[in-house]
Amino acid sequence: MNEYKCPHCDAPFEIDRQSNTVVCPYCSTTIQVKTGTVLKEHYLMKLQFNLDETKEKMFSWALKQLGAPKNLAEKGEIVERKLVFWPFWVVEVEAIVDYTGVQNKPKFKGGIASSGRTESVSETGHIEMERDLIIPTAKNIPKQLAEYVIATKRKEFFSNDSVLEVQGTLEPIVLEREKALELAKKKMGTILKHEIYKEVDKVTQTDIDLQIPAVFLVHIPFWEIKYDYSIRKYRAMVDGASGRIVYLQFPRKMAFRAMTMLGGLMHLIAGGGLGLLLVYLGWLAGDLIFPTITGIVFGLGMLAFALRFFKTAISLRAGEEMAG
Repeated sequence: MNEYKCPHCDAPFEIDRQSNTVVCPYCSTTIQVKTGTVLKEHYLMKLQFNLDETKEKMFSWALKQLGAPKNLAEKGEIVERKLVFWPFWVVEVEAIVDYTGVQNKPKFKGGIASSGRTESVSETGHIEMERDLIIPTAKNIPKQLAEYVIATKRKEFFSNDSVLEVQGTLEPIVLEREKALELAKKKMGTILKHEIYKEVDKVTQTDIDLQIPAVFLVHIPFWEIKYDYSIRKYRAMVDGASGRIVYLQFPRKMAFRAMTMLGGLMHLIAGGGLGLLLVYLGWLAGDLIFPTITGIVFGLGMLAFALRFFKTAISLRAGEEMAG
């Protein structure tokens, strides 16, 4: 930890060594550490779902899933909970793109497409796009939040009091603003490339104009929860602003896992048996290649289905599923 003095109220406070942007705990001023620049565009999403409401949402979602025990809401008890305000940079990007490329189209002769023959046709296009790109700023952010999509329409100006009154904690802001801009532009480039390749097979020229009308920092509250059910512990994460389930582990009934295993076994027996029968008939007839090949392909296909059932059943041995 390092000591830092707020350039706005002159109060000293400790900051994490890796923090690039900090919030004064006394006046709620947001400062970029390297330059001392005050960041005015700093918001938070207020907590809308308390612990009881979050618990109800968790178990309501779980009970809609196959194999979840019906008494989960009655028997599940929260044993640990933490409310964390995770920080994100939100970068608004406006893009205008003109491109030239080549598209391979079927070659026609006499109004009929020639089988397997194509010709290269030059194509030009124009794209205008606006996106709010979300860039996580904390170092140890959970992987489920790395590509999390957040809505920021109900954001409010950041205040330490809003965090303290709900007993929340703030994660350090490690990623600097300039790096967030760089990542956002790169991300937008990937999105635009994907859009262009929907229209052409090869790009020969692009003219891209990117504008950044707005960049701001926002903290989102997430409940990180551990709960007990039948002597086992399960974890969950819920967006406290929207009530969205980010991920949730929940128990599966033994009967459901047994049925999954049985389904895999039935696929293996039925598919393997029929496949072997077709192969045998083709071999017996000597020159019937079709049933032989069909039998091999069908048998392998059913084996793949069976393996998926077995893999699912084995993965459920801990009685849990992740929701994303």
